[in-house]
Amino acid sequence: MFRTKDFILMDVCNTKGRKIGFVKDIIIDFHDGEVKGFVISSYKIFQSTICVLKEDIVSFNKSMVISKCNNNKYLKFSDIKNMDIVNKSGDIIGMMEDILFHEFSFKIHGVIVSTGFIKNLISGKRVFLLKNMILGEESILCFNDVSKIDLISIPHKLFTEVGNHEKNI
Repeated sequence: MFRTKDFILMDVCNTKGRKIGFVKDIIIDFHDGEVKGFVISSYKIFQSTICVLKEDIVSFNKSMVISKCNNNKYLKFSDIKNMDIVNKSGDIIGMMEDILFHEFSFKIHGVIVSTGFIKNLISGKRVFLLKNMILGEESILCFNDVSKIDLISIPHKLFTEVGNHEKNI
């Protein structure tokens, strides 16, 4: 699984090896639940940002190689980042912090929700499945069934020892 932070500030080159810029943001389709592409900020001062769709990406690792780009307008992750997540009762559950998407299909599987700095440290961040969410103009509705399993994301280093995968408790 990838997160947005895995791509932000990644160098972008064309197929001829010339550096174009760096990844500034991610293009998403919230309704279809997938990452459509990336917003590239140019290294040139007076050039505006450009967009690259995922089908135009040749490869990516430490840098991204693209075949073509465009100047169309899309929904970016920064447009919904820090948006309030509310439940069916209208109570604020938390704030949109990141998305989790598949490394090959780029399908968005879930969103990471911050519930507050102290609560994040104590009990971890919450993870909601995208299929249980509806994007609104000012907030995101989460109609998660509370009787089902609750997913959380906790700092992994707190619960592992050096060289081991699990900590003996």
